[in-house]
Amino acid sequence: MATKHEHSWPRTIAHADMDAFYAAVEQLDDPSLRGKPILVGPRSHRGVVLTASYEARPYRVGSAMPMAKARRLCPDAVIVPPRFDRYQDVSRTVMSVFATFSPDVEALSLDEAFLDMTGAEQLFGDPEAMGRRLKDAVCDATGGLTVSVGLSSTKYVAKVASSYLKPDGLTIVPPEQAKAWLAPLPVSRLWGAGQKTQERLHDLGLQTIADVADADPKFLLEKLGKVGLHFHSLAHAKDPRPVSGQ
Repeated sequence: MATKHEHSWPRTIAHADMDAFYAAVEQLDDPSLRGKPILVGPRSHRGVVLTASYEARPYRVGSAMPMAKARRLCPDAVIVPPRFDRYQDVSRTVMSVFATFSPDVEALSLDEAFLDMTGAEQLFGDPEAMGRRLKDAVCDATGGLTVSVGLSSTKYVAKVASSYLKPDGLTIVPPEQAKAWLAPLPVSRLWGAGQKTQERLHDLGLQTIADVADADPKFLLEKLGKVGLHFHSLAHAKDPRPVSGQ
């Protein structure tokens, strides 16, 4: 849903998430790796995959998977030991780009951050233009890396939106459409719902975000505690948390 807004949003929050960051840096630095399935992690069977390139993901491998299992699933994958100093260098470049778009940047890790873009329309245009300019700036500064960007009026919706069209995606969710946009998504997209919590939600008959939005808050409180009320608010696209810049 990449629609332009007609009125000013109460807040404009962007979430920017680099695509397969470690693997993408390796493919950027070594052109022979481009187009190949690569796993960043230890070459031994011990340890876990830190990042899988998008070429490896059709084999159902991904971050945090035991390397031994990943190598069984994707036997042709190139194993690349991590170079954290290099990733940190590139991260500094990316974060410096973000800082040119907003004074309020909240980094969540080396490769993702929230930006409070409220009031920046006069500088960068509407949310879609903001997102495109941000993506272009990151690509130019890094020599070709892509970033997926989501924009909405809350941190939660922006974060879900950034992963919606990965890789190299741009998804704009106007605030008046946010609840309906979230509704059909699975409960796994609730921020903070880990595997066990997802299973608990499924046991309660809650499969989609719409199911959580329609549930009685008292029922959610009884079954899940305060986190149930938190999920209920998120399901209604409510998330007042500010972007906390350092």
